Amino acid sequence: MAARGPGRGPSLAGRFAAAIALTIAFYVLAIGIAAGLLAVAILPWVWGHGNPFVSITGLVLGCTILVAIVPRRGRFTPPGVRITHAEQPALVGLIDDEARACGEAPPNEIYVTFEANAGVLELGRRRRVMLVGLPLLQIITERGLRAVIAHEYGHYAGGDTRLGPWIHRTRETVLRTIAHLSDEDGDESWTQALVRLPFLWYGRAFLRITNAISRREEFAADAFAARRAGRDVHVETLRRVHAFGPSFDAYWSNEVAPLLSAGRRPPVGEGFKAFVHAPAIADAAREHLEHELEQGVTDPYDSHPSLAERIAAVQDCPPGEPDESRPAAALISDELTLEAAQAEHLFGPDAGELQPVGWDAVGAEVYLQRARRLVDAHGELLGEATAGELDRMVDELGRVAGALQQREPELEVEHARDFAAALMADGLLVALHEHGWSVEAPPAEPVVCRRGADTVPPHAVVHELRDGRLSGAAWRERALALGIASLSLRPVSAPA
Repeated sequence: MAARGPGRGPSLAGRFAAAIALTIAFYVLAIGIAAGLLAVAILPWVWGHGNPFVSITGLVLGCTILVAIVPRRGRFTPPGVRITHAEQPALVGLIDDEARACGEAPPNEIYVTFEANAGVLELGRRRRVMLVGLPLLQIITERGLRAVIAHEYGHYAGGDTRLGPWIHRTRETVLRTIAHLSDEDGDESWTQALVRLPFLWYGRAFLRITNAISRREEFAADAFAARRAGRDVHVETLRRVHAFGPSFDAYWSNEVAPLLSAGRRPPVGEGFKAFVHAPAIADAAREHLEHELEQGVTDPYDSHPSLAERIAAVQDCPPGEPDESRPAAALISDELTLEAAQAEHLFGPDAGELQPVGWDAVGAEVYLQRARRLVDAHGELLGEATAGELDRMVDELGRVAGALQQREPELEVEHARDFAAALMADGLLVALHEHGWSVEAPPAEPVVCRRGADTVPPHAVVHELRDGRLSGAAWRERALALGIASLSLRPVSAPA
C-alpha cells in the first residue's frame, strides 16, 4: 500500500504564491532603488545643476544593482558518479522499489557522492535527480536507507523540489546584489553602505520566511518517511546520521587526505566503517548526539528543524516492525571500483594513477616510508640519542627546531618545534621497525608499532612527553621493559 502524502503544512499553491510574492517584491525594491539612483545621476543635469560626484556615484551604484539582478541560468554539474541498475542492481532496485511504494516516479538519474547525506533535485519539469552518499551507507541499515529514500520522495510528493529552485535563484540574486555592493577589503563609501542596507534587511527577511517554509517541508517529509518505514526505524536513522555524519569530514581530513597526498588511495568506505566504530569516535558521536538532543535549538535562519523537534513531530506515527536488516553498504556492488570512479570524478584523470592501498598496509607502505624519508634527510640532528633518551631529546626541541630552520628557511617558527618532534617520533618508529616491530595505522588510531602483545605509538609518546602527561622516568622504565632503550633514534635505514 502506498504511503500517504506529506503531513500537514502550507499548501503547495500557498508556498508558490509566497515565493512569487517575495521574488516580485525583491525586484520591485531593486529596480526602484536603481531607478532612483539613476534619476539622481541624470536629472540634475537636465535641470542644469548637476554634480559630477553625485552623478558618478548614482550611475555606478544604479548600474551595479541592475547588473546584479539579471537572472543567471544555472547549469547542473554532476556531483558524483552516475549509477544505473545494470551497475548497481541492489541499490538502484531499492530506490525504484521505494518509488513504487510511495506512489512516485523513480528518479531519472542517480549519483553517488562522498558525503554522509542524501538529497533530491528536480531539473526542469521532468528530470528527477537523486544523490546518495556512499559514507551514509556505512552508518545506517537497509531499512534505514529506505526511510531516507522515502523522506526524499516526500519532497517530491510535496512539490518541494519544484519550489526549491525558485527560492534558490531568488536567494542567489539577493546575495549577489549584496556582494556587488560590498568591498572585500572593507574600503567602501558611506553611500555604498547606505544603498546596501535595504538589501540586507530584505535578505534577512527573505531567509527567515523561506527557511520557515523549508522547515515545514522537512516535517512533512519526515512524516512521509515515518509512515512508510516505521517511526522507530526513521528516528534511529535520524539519530545515527546526526551522530556520525559530521565525523566523515574529520575522517577524510585526518585519514584519507594524507594518503591521497602520498599518492595512495585507500578503501574509503571500509575505513569509514572502522573509523565510526573506534571507541574514541563512538564516544564523541554519542556526546554530540546527546548535546544536540538536549540543547539543540532551531535558529530562524535554519533550513532544517532541530533533531529534537523532528523526532517529537513523528511520535504519533506507527512504530513499525523492529529493524533486523543488514547494513546498507551491503547493497553496493564492487565498492572499490565505484570509489575509484568517484576519485576520478573529484580529482580528475590523474586520480587513476593513485595506487590502491589496504588499511592493513597503510602503516608500512605510507607512514613508515614517510618516516624513513624524514629520518634519512635530517636524522643526524638527533645525534647519538637512543629510544631510552627520548625524554632528553624532547627537552632539546628548541635546539633541533633551530637547526631545522637553518636547513629549511621557509619553515615558520611556530611549526619548527612540531617538525622537530615529528623527526624524533619518526626516528623511534623506524628504529622499532628495523628491530622486528610492525607498523600499523588503523583509522581513528595513532600510528602504532606492534610486537606481539606490546605496542608503542611513537608520535603519541613524543606528544605526551612534550605536554607532561608522560614523565621521563616513566618512559625510560617502559623502554627498558620492552627492551628498546638502547635503540638508536638515527637508525641506518634503506633509502625509500
